[in-house]
Amino acid sequence: MPPSSLTAPPPSEPPPPEPPTSEPPVPALFLPPGPLVVAGRPLAQLPGLTLRAGEVLHLHGPNGAGKTTLLRALAGEQGGVDGARVAGDVPGSRTARAATAWVSTDAPLPDDLNAGEFLQFTAALWSRPAAPLLALAGTLGLDRWLDAWPQDLSRGTRQKVALSAALGLGLPLTLLDEPFGTLDTAARDALLRAVRERAQAGGVLIVTTHGDELAPLHPRTLTLDVA
Repeated sequence: MPPSSLTAPPPSEPPPPEPPTSEPPVPALFLPPGPLVVAGRPLAQLPGLTLRAGEVLHLHGPNGAGKTTLLRALAGEQGGVDGARVAGDVPGSRTARAATAWVSTDAPLPDDLNAGEFLQFTAALWSRPAAPLLALAGTLGLDRWLDAWPQDLSRGTRQKVALSAALGLGLPLTLLDEPFGTLDTAARDALLRAVRERAQAGGVLIVTTHGDELAPLHPRTLTLDVA
């Protein structure tokens, strides 16, 4: 008897695809509700603060209130901020540092690189193109200073170099301590445009000022007071 003729069963239809589960992106900065404590020092009482892509925070308050202390802590340069998370991790961690650009008021630059070399080195260190850093330097009026050494630059010019590096890198979180203070009107306008463009590109920026330079951006605000 010939073997039975078997008909293969129809191929089973693949199960319908599961709907994508899109988790919200990790915020650039999270500060828990309650006292804002940096290195054991209470600075403010917070309702809780979360900064996500595209937001600008104006950090203000009188001298001695702890604005610079907070920025240094978020940058991982000194004692931590209780409960804070930068890019989902503890400030100062590898993940947090990789996501953060920071410019202090003194804006120190390495002595063995001229301004242009510093910008190119910074871009290479972060595996980023140097063109945005150099373009921003030109916008801030640094073209004629790119071959100059740090010791030959004024404090304001050094700060422009550091600002060009920090904003040109395009990292998720940028911390700027009194960036407008030493700038002339043209440079202030250029810096405000750069801050706006960085936010529009999805960056989060925390900026300390004593004035209203950030007003055109309608930033969120956090006020620190002397404890």
